[in-house]
Amino acid sequence: MGLLRDLLRRDADLPPRDTPPGAGDSRITGGARYAGRSGGPTFGIASAERDIRPREFSSRFIALLVLSFVQLGTVDKLGWHGFGLAAGIISVLCVLGWAAWVLGWALPWRYSPHLALTGLLVMGTCGAALTGLLKDTGVAPVFPAIACVVISTRWPAGRAALVVGWFELALLVCAATQGWHQFATNGLGYGGLLAGMYGLGVGRRSYILRAESAEALVKETERANHEEAHAAALAERSRIAREIHDVLAHSLAALTVQLEAADALLDSGAEPGVVKAHDYVKKSRRIAREGLIETRRAIAALREDSPPLPELLYALADAYHADTGADAEVEVEGLPRPLKADAGLTVYRAAQESLTNVRKHAPGAPVWLTMVFGEEELVLTIANGAPTEPPSELAESGGGYGLAGLKERAELIGGSLEAGPRAAGENEGDGKDADEDSDGGWQVTLRLRG
Repeated sequence: MGLLRDLLRRDADLPPRDTPPGAGDSRITGGARYAGRSGGPTFGIASAERDIRPREFSSRFIALLVLSFVQLGTVDKLGWHGFGLAAGIISVLCVLGWAAWVLGWALPWRYSPHLALTGLLVMGTCGAALTGLLKDTGVAPVFPAIACVVISTRWPAGRAALVVGWFELALLVCAATQGWHQFATNGLGYGGLLAGMYGLGVGRRSYILRAESAEALVKETERANHEEAHAAALAERSRIAREIHDVLAHSLAALTVQLEAADALLDSGAEPGVVKAHDYVKKSRRIAREGLIETRRAIAALREDSPPLPELLYALADAYHADTGADAEVEVEGLPRPLKADAGLTVYRAAQESLTNVRKHAPGAPVWLTMVFGEEELVLTIANGAPTEPPSELAESGGGYGLAGLKERAELIGGSLEAGPRAAGENEGDGKDADEDSDGGWQVTLRLRG
């Protein structure tokens, strides 16, 4: 019985553990498919594409030899004539059926599935008949028991029940021919054993299917987590690239203009030009220093430890006033609240880019920065008045993609950005009426949810 228990535990009969349900070996699902180069249908019993394990193969043949020796020894007691000869022939058929099952399981041959199926049917039927006929059954019940477990594990419960029912019928009919006592002991007793083996196989099949489904679910979850992590990494890389691009584009463009202006003044050779060139060089140094500060600020924002937005707006306004001498006012309405890192950076970049555009296209113009914290929306407005100085070389710098980039950045986080002419008199106060037809400067409005 220990050998029988060892055979029932063998994993060699099961589908490979790395085969997902419904694919590869179809022995569990019971579907007929064509396997590999052999092209033979598996009929839910064997596959030509299995990993043939020498240990399991040899153990099954050793079991066959042991069973053969014990069973033939039992039949030998009856003599090799009459009933004993018939029992011997049936025993030989049981042994041949076992051998066909093992060979069909192991050999990569086109007809191996047919051979394995035939072997199981033969050893199950002959073993059941032999169990019903013999009073001293010996190891005869092992043959139908193994066939019941294998078939009910490999096939769906309904189809396997038909085969097991056939074995039960053969057992009961043969036992009935030997009298009521034989029918009650061997027939009903071993009939219950075969029914138990059928239940064991069905339970084993259910366990295997659940294990395969759970394994497939785990693999699918791991694959989805990997893809999600990969997408998050790509999004973070894009975000970092945008921040670095904005910092470098803003600082380097301003540096280029200042240095070109200083170079032109030095080429003129005039004394006032040298003084102004010196001023441009000092501005370039300040811009480079501010560029480093901006880089650190972008990194801090990516780490989500940046200063509050109102402080950043006041710093931008102070820098604009120190650089141009023009008025810069900041107004904050509502209760300030922390924003997500990408939302805070978008607000800061919108204010920074707008002030840069004012420097380029409206030199000396006053600016008004208004931030409104609503219940469900944040609105930032950057407006400037008419220029008070003629355009400088700075107006020719840049590629014209600043506002387009800001609009794209806002849309990525569910916001919007609008830019257009501003009516004169807006934000200026003092009770002055606005002249809608006059050139009143420019206005940028950023709206973000949250």
